[in-house]
Amino acid sequence: MNHPTWRQRLSYFSLFVPVRLYLLLFVLAMAIAWWWLQRQLPTDPSFTGALLQLLIKAAFSAVLLLIAFCLTTTLLPFLWLAWHIKKRRVQVNIAHAEDGDDYGGRKITIQIQPLWQPLFGFLRYRLLYDGIKLSPKFSLVSNSQQKGWFTSQKAGWYYWPLPAIREYDIEQMLVYFEDLFQFFSFSLRIPVKQSFYTKPRRREQETAMVSPQRTEQENVRIEELKRIEGEYINYKNFEDNDDVRRIVWKIYAKNKELVVRIPEILDPYASHIYMYTSFFDSLGMDDNYLVNTRGLDHFKISCWSLYSQLQKAGRLVKLIPDQLLPNRNFANAQQATEYNLSASNWHHEDDLLSVVPAKGHALICFSSLSSPQQLDQLLQRQQQKATLVFVELSKGMPKRQIGKWLRWIFIKPEGNFEKQGFTEIGKYSTLKQLKDNEALLLQLLQKHGADALRIG
Repeated sequence: MNHPTWRQRLSYFSLFVPVRLYLLLFVLAMAIAWWWLQRQLPTDPSFTGALLQLLIKAAFSAVLLLIAFCLTTTLLPFLWLAWHIKKRRVQVNIAHAEDGDDYGGRKITIQIQPLWQPLFGFLRYRLLYDGIKLSPKFSLVSNSQQKGWFTSQKAGWYYWPLPAIREYDIEQMLVYFEDLFQFFSFSLRIPVKQSFYTKPRRREQETAMVSPQRTEQENVRIEELKRIEGEYINYKNFEDNDDVRRIVWKIYAKNKELVVRIPEILDPYASHIYMYTSFFDSLGMDDNYLVNTRGLDHFKISCWSLYSQLQKAGRLVKLIPDQLLPNRNFANAQQATEYNLSASNWHHEDDLLSVVPAKGHALICFSSLSSPQQLDQLLQRQQQKATLVFVELSKGMPKRQIGKWLRWIFIKPEGNFEKQGFTEIGKYSTLKQLKDNEALLLQLLQKHGADALRIG
């Protein structure tokens, strides 16, 4: 769970300050103008001096009336909505498009009533999600029939450029009442309960070759027979139900090792493939901004692309998540898989060994954050039964650019350390740590002779 820092709390409460910087600058400019004009007036009493003094007072009185008008036209609809919120009469409906674009953006449709727009002013909004995060301030693109100030219902849509592939929980909506000159900005919080997730996009990549498994209960035959590859079982891993009549004596006579061979068959019950995805983080980098955004999205996109390619090839793939996720109802298994991948995050609970079964064919997707020791034990346990997919997170990181590094040093400092994804020095440290662990994982794959699919 993310706990807000003192900076985030201060930034949040600053959203409710009604006085804008424009008003302070305007008042300061008017004070300087008043001081300068008073010094320009003649010191001797005369008709001209009195007339100029009257004109100055009239001009400044008009300015004060303008400020009072802006305050009144903004404050009245603000108090109107605050009273309805207190009486719980405000109705807010937030809907989202099912499909976003390739960059994670989502079209959000908002309808709220009763809500009056300030006369000659503006209505702006923010969405508070995940407890501490805020969307950019936006205005609704209203429908043609909803335009105008004299309507108590506002409806429109907003294109929200979402930053990552994940689930978003909207908790509050902030409504800002702003005047024509944006001197004042009164804001109110409206409780909202809405959640949605961004779907991982599909990309072209190499497809893994994996054999389907038997069904859990062999009571439904499939129309098309699926080929189950044969395998060799070393004598040290015999089980009570193994058929020792299939002992290959030639191998035993040559290598002095007892081996049982299970031949390749066409199974009428082999209908699906188990796909295991490991989001386990053994390096403790889940709080790293690059790994938690670019790296996590790269892993989700790789797993989803592999799943989609197998589904397109006629395989029935069952995704087994490695973490507890909220139970939701979906129309089909594909939507459930989309949600499971989108809502998954790096974690430190269930490691690679505890998720993957000890025997049987499976498709195992693991990342650069996996533990080399656990991968070594997994390879010894699986004995070529599993199909491994290694997603290299370093390939999904942004490229190091000398121009950005020089601009950061000499021209423009980083405005937001977290949003910019570290400086170039921090980016280099993250890439080095990922590549070092990737080298260890690749050495283990070569040591055991495992033919893993590498996705970069």
